[in-house]
Amino acid sequence: MRFTRLVFSGVAGLLLLGPASPRPVMDGQQAVPAQTATSDTQQLTFKSTTALVEVDVVVHNRKGDFVPGLVAEDLQIFEDGKPQDIQQFYLVSHERGGQPFSMAADDQRGIQPDALSEDRARRIFVMMFDEAHLANDSLLRAKAGAEEFIRENIGPGDFGGIFSANGMYHGRLTTSPSELLTGVSTVKVGFENRQSLLAPFREFPMIPGEIDAARIASGGREVAQRIRETICAADPLSCQFAGGEDQVENQLQQKARMYVRQARILTSNTLHNLRYLVNRLTRIPGRKTVVFISEGFYVEESRSDIEAIAAEAARGGTTIYSIDGRGLIGGSSATPDVLSASAGRSTTFDTGEDGPVILTAATGGIRVHNVDDISRAFNMIVRDTSTYYVIGYQPDNAVMDGKFRKIEVKSRVSGLTIRSRKGYAAVKLPPMETVRGGWQ
Repeated sequence: MRFTRLVFSGVAGLLLLGPASPRPVMDGQQAVPAQTATSDTQQLTFKSTTALVEVDVVVHNRKGDFVPGLVAEDLQIFEDGKPQDIQQFYLVSHERGGQPFSMAADDQRGIQPDALSEDRARRIFVMMFDEAHLANDSLLRAKAGAEEFIRENIGPGDFGGIFSANGMYHGRLTTSPSELLTGVSTVKVGFENRQSLLAPFREFPMIPGEIDAARIASGGREVAQRIRETICAADPLSCQFAGGEDQVENQLQQKARMYVRQARILTSNTLHNLRYLVNRLTRIPGRKTVVFISEGFYVEESRSDIEAIAAEAARGGTTIYSIDGRGLIGGSSATPDVLSASAGRSTTFDTGEDGPVILTAATGGIRVHNVDDISRAFNMIVRDTSTYYVIGYQPDNAVMDGKFRKIEVKSRVSGLTIRSRKGYAAVKLPPMETVRGGWQ
């Protein structure tokens, strides 16, 4: 089985995507393939088969360069440890600005070119600003990077959307760079955000980080005692003014419970928005890219929910990339040092980065951090999403039972590094079509 093909083309129009709640009424202009002239009364139906599981695969050599020219027999795909028969294999590649490479396609396997080109010709970027987990300086940095990305990289064949304040700007995806720029300009810092919740940790009595707060809030008295002993030994005068050691321990417990309660609310809202966005994008065939811009969030008690969202995204063809808006840091961790407002980042205790790591690793994306120039972070994502292989296979286990299934892609060619989604939720996909650019 030695076959490959290259997909290239483009579309223009609007796709509607309403706020996370309540459900919107869909309306908008028709999405039309650039290479096909159609009347306003026609509707575009994206062709796709839900029988195949499609896996986007990025292959790099030892230098970190993308490896072109591979064929199906160069790779192996496994589901739950069992090898699967590759029934579809092709390369998708776009130039800068969304313009396709002008190369011929090989149709040895009898795959309909129109079906593939409609699904894969366009790039879809949704920039999701996690305002509740972005401080003002991080948000300003992220907005500047997003604006430069839109000006330089959104081409006539690309769709984009700005998700903030619990919904998509104008309730839709659009091909209009000016509309996307206006959407970015409307993004504002959340009234309450993670940095404001962490601020009391810096005040006496200080709590070293999120994990300690979570342990104290869940009844870990020995943690509160250890922290109380440490801070009272270091600052006995403040300990005395606070009412003594017992009172200091009570304050630690109250502060920890307050933080965890508020952090849970912010995290719940973030995960609700992510799940809503992922489920809506599932209705569009082909690859969708969500750029999740956040400083990270409280993940204790929510790991299973995050993993479930990633599995749903993988099944629906959505790849999540994350950008840490805090820019260059001094340590190996992108979590804030809660003991000092000006101390850069801490390398211990906090788990804020775990959520974005889970989302990106599970869906085949990358997490970009330690970058002050956010436009550079966007460019890294653009390169990663513009050229990739697609493997399609029909699982040996054809029953969509809702369970998680592990995926692994291996290379028969030495020296190659492969990145793809780690698995998917075995659920049926919704109908893959648009009606006048929107979904009913």
